[in-house]
Formats: sequence, structure tokens, C-alpha cells
Amino acid sequence: MFRKDHALSEKAIKMFGLENAHEDYELADQTPVKEWDSSEAYWNEWMGEIEAKDAIWYNKIKNFFKYRICWRTREWWYDTKWYFRNLRRFQPILKEWRSFSYQYQVDLFKFGIKQLAEALDYYGHEVEESRNKRVEAMHELIKEIERDYEEELREKMKYNFHDKKEKVIKYADGSVSFESFPTEEEKKRTEEYYKALAQERINHYNRIFHLILGQEEEVIAKEVEERIAAMSEEEKKTMPPSELYRKVYNEVWDGSGIEGWWN
Repeated sequence: MFRKDHALSEKAIKMFGLENAHEDYELADQTPVKEWDSSEAYWNEWMGEIEAKDAIWYNKIKNFFKYRICWRTREWWYDTKWYFRNLRRFQPILKEWRSFSYQYQVDLFKFGIKQLAEALDYYGHEVEESRNKRVEAMHELIKEIERDYEEELREKMKYNFHDKKEKVIKYADGSVSFESFPTEEEKKRTEEYYKALAQERINHYNRIFHLILGQEEEVIAKEVEERIAAMSEEEKKTMPPSELYRKVYNEVWDGSGIEGWWN
């Protein structure tokens, strides 16, 4: 028999599958005693009760030592501990910083995402399927960022600087000028080339930002509803509606969205 303060509700007994157990479980008294019009009203009253208790001088003194001293000391210790841990972890990327290196900002972000992926893969306590999707999306983001280092792409950027019909003139004062006289056909080909290259870069960064921002919930919900509606009645009866929705949702969701990359 459970103690009264540990009594279980009928919902809890059913959720834990205890309805067929041999022991007699005492049901919790779930008779409503008070109602609130909103959660905000409930939390305001709850905070008011806490503040009323804190008005007692004894609790004020106790809380002073508990929160102002003990917790501040604890925070200081955690800050110090993580400072040295992070110093060791970030040492490889810290030495690469240069004030003129714009690429470093991207490298630092990529390094942080890599650390997050490794931590989630090792420490994550969630359903393996959704965790793997998150980690996969992180690695995809890292891979997309690393495209900026590809030699092929860098060579493309130099396209306009290797015109064989260029004329070089050196003047008496030592200055040098480079003059090019391309044909109309060459001008058009160069223009089309750079338009294609610009579109490629746009697609590249759109992919990066999609992985960071994630899918829109409205789009996911709409596709989930469409997939469920397309199912036969026999398929829908294979599992409860909530479980079916969650299953289809995980099929549609691609793991993107930096705000959900840690549980």
C-alpha cells in the first residue's frame, strides 16, 4: 500500500500498466478544490505564496546564506571549472584567430557545431532516431560550410583574372596597368558565368541557413496531415492517433533547426 502522499491517480496506474498488479494501490484524491482561469493566474498566486513565506525574517536569513552565498560560490566554482575545460577544448581553434580573417568567424562557428554534434551523439538521452537525425543535420551543415575551402570553387572565383587577351603596360613612373579588350562573345560568356556562380553561392548559403533555421512547423504539420489523410483506414488502425502522428512527423522532419539541437 502506498502512503497517502504517494498515492497514484487512475491515469498513472493505467500509464504504468499497474491495473493488473496484485498489490492494492491507494487512489489519490482527485476531487477538485480550486480552479484558475489561466495558468498565469495560477503561477501568480503560487509566486505570491512564496513571497509571503519569504517575508518571514527567518526565511530571509536562510535564503541569504542559501542563495547569496552557497549558490554564488557554486556558480563561481562551475565557471572556473568550465573555463579551464573550455580552454583546453578550444585551444586548437583559438590559435588560428587573426584580426583580418573573416573566414575565422565561420571556422569558429563550424568548430562549435562539431563539438555540439559530438556531445549530443555521446551524451544525448533521447530517442535514437531523432537524435541521429539531429547529428546528421549538424554534419551536413559542417560539410556545407567546408565547401568554402574547395580548390575548385576558389579557381572558379579567379576566372576573370586569366584573360589571355589582356594587355599589360608599364609607365615611366613605374606603375603598371592591365587592360583587357574582350569580344562581345567573351563579355557575354563571362557575364553568364558569374551569374551562374552567384546563383550557386546563393543556393550554398540558403542551404546553410535552412539547416540553422530548420523547417517551418506549418509546412511540417501540413505535410503530416496530407500523408495521414492519404493512408488507408487499415493503416491508421495499426497504432493510436497520437503515435501515428508522431511517427509520420519524424518521417517528415529532417533534423534541422539549431534551436532543437540539444535536448
